[in-house]
Amino acid sequence: MIRRITFFCAVVPIVLALQWAYVFAAPIQAKIGRARIAVVASPEPLQIGVTSFTVTIAGLSKQRLSHLQVRYSTLMPSMQMPGPSGSAVRVPGRPDAWRFTVNFNAATLWRLRVNLSGALVGSVDANLSVAPATNATKKRLKPTLASRSGGGAMGGTASGGAMAGMGQNAGGDASAWRDASFALIATILIGVLVLARERRPATIGMVLVASVVVLGIAFAQSKYAASTGAMASMGNARGSAPVPVTLATIVHARNGTTIDAPAELEPYFVQDIVARTAGVLTDFHAYTGSSVSAGQIVARLSEPELQIDAQAAAAARRAALNERLSAQEDASALRADLSAQRENLRYWNAEIARERTLLRAGAVSVQEYQSERARAFAARSSYAATRAKLAGANASIGAAQARVMQATANARARGVLAGYTDVVAPNDAVVMKRLVDPGVFVEPGTAILQVAVVSKLRVRAQIAQQNLAGLRTGTPMDVVLGGGTVLHGRVSSLSPVVARGTHTALAETIVANPGDRYQPGSFVHVILHPSFPARGNAYAVPSAALVGGATTALWIDAHGRARRVAVSVLSDDGTEARVSGHLRAGMRVVVNGASELEEGQPIASVMP
Repeated sequence: MIRRITFFCAVVPIVLALQWAYVFAAPIQAKIGRARIAVVASPEPLQIGVTSFTVTIAGLSKQRLSHLQVRYSTLMPSMQMPGPSGSAVRVPGRPDAWRFTVNFNAATLWRLRVNLSGALVGSVDANLSVAPATNATKKRLKPTLASRSGGGAMGGTASGGAMAGMGQNAGGDASAWRDASFALIATILIGVLVLARERRPATIGMVLVASVVVLGIAFAQSKYAASTGAMASMGNARGSAPVPVTLATIVHARNGTTIDAPAELEPYFVQDIVARTAGVLTDFHAYTGSSVSAGQIVARLSEPELQIDAQAAAAARRAALNERLSAQEDASALRADLSAQRENLRYWNAEIARERTLLRAGAVSVQEYQSERARAFAARSSYAATRAKLAGANASIGAAQARVMQATANARARGVLAGYTDVVAPNDAVVMKRLVDPGVFVEPGTAILQVAVVSKLRVRAQIAQQNLAGLRTGTPMDVVLGGGTVLHGRVSSLSPVVARGTHTALAETIVANPGDRYQPGSFVHVILHPSFPARGNAYAVPSAALVGGATTALWIDAHGRARRVAVSVLSDDGTEARVSGHLRAGMRVVVNGASELEEGQPIASVMP
């Protein structure tokens, strides 16, 4: 018998505890695309007064969550009367959570709608059952409502402290005492039946303990548990269908598209003026901002040895020239002598032939003939010797000429080095920086000045990758300076490679800078006028309407349902894109909400 009584007394609190757990707060749960939305109310059960709601969104990246806006609205369906509405605020430290409060002023059925916009478009609806406030709750809410009566009692948001206070002070299940009464009566009846047969102290104590446990559980449930009619009805909330989206109309693309891009003015070129020989820097008076002219001596290098070497080389050249002149004079005299001997040799050759004829005729003697031959042989020997001397003289001239050339080259080199002691500006320029101070000994190649040519300016613009279509060398480029001044130029060079980090390419133009009026280093912006071939199937759409994937595409409104159309992007300036594909002017394209759509999904247009 004692075991039965113990079993009966244990069943009652277990039943009440299970009932308490069953009616505890259940959140609103819904799914829109890949996102999972949960809405939790605090305090529970819902009663007249201020209730805090927390919206949690899972399944989205932090970047998309940062662009998400959450609004709420309420409606009393029985009277078709709108209730409080407003915007939810982000929960500090939680990028996936928003919070708002609603002041329910009537104990009836309410309809709550949570609207999502931005990175996720959709809404979550739920029916709420609001119970009358208990006496304890009224006492707790009275000062709070009085403090909010100055215009914010019916909507908006409350501070974190107010929400936390409501979560701690309000709550409880008004039906707990009713359930406890039945359990208590059942416990007492069982106890009476048991005590009628067996009145042991242990039995009486067990019945009393069971009654106290029932009363304690009822008290706890009435104070802290949730009512069975409040959040239980919220568990069947779902994402709205059709999906609300923002639409735009497709139009034919214009060929007059322009591209704006940031740019920077730079000098036409910057160069270092260097010392071309070693020496001590003197007569150096150029400073930052000074203007220098082409050919102007900006500094001198003191190096006496260079001048001495140059003078010695010049003297050696003069000596070589004199030696060559003497050799040339000797050769001229030998050539004249050789010419006379050639004529003498020709005479004796003719004379010997004549003497030989006379000898045969017996007109002259053999002795006379031998004497003439001796004279002819002497003339021939003298001619050969003169020719040899002339050849030697010509060789001396060649050697002298070689020495002259060597001395000339050496003198020229020494003269050039001596001339390097004058540091000369190569162009009309402006000094950007003085790199060495006067009186310093510098080596060849040491930079002493940095100058910039600013009579012309180089404009370098960073062009986004998607805007490169239609740009080429010669494309008109307007450079807009401060104050509205516009310089006109054309693209002189276009980088063939897009930078990996910025996904931009460099477009450059050269503009005149008369009087050095415009300062290099200034930030400007440029307007380019790309030329696109005339295409009848080119259409203009908002850039936000483009969606990626295996191919770039648009979502089209096809009689209230989403239809994906693949397109080719001709250009995109970040605001408007030129595309081609199976489109026509007048179609409506999804701008906001396209990233979560599926083929054939119902959509409804909403105001942006």
